[in-house]
Amino acid sequence: MDARIALPELMYLSPTTREKAVSIAQELLRTKNMSPREAVSKAILIAKNWAVKNVNRRVWKKLKSIDEII
Repeated sequence: MDARIALPELMYLSPTTREKAVSIAQELLRTKNMSPREAVSKAILIAKNWAVKNVNRRVWKKLKSIDEII
């Protein structure tokens, strides 16, 4: 699916987020009646939200560990 999805939006994502978006897009295409462009757009939004939550969780854990040291 990577070769068929050559949207510029995917190129601006980190490799991990891009991989997550492609897998979500594949799942959306299989389960829902969506066009490929709609599926990719929705998958990019979902993957970006996932990445932000993941980063926020890491930052929170780092801050908490620093607080425990102090």
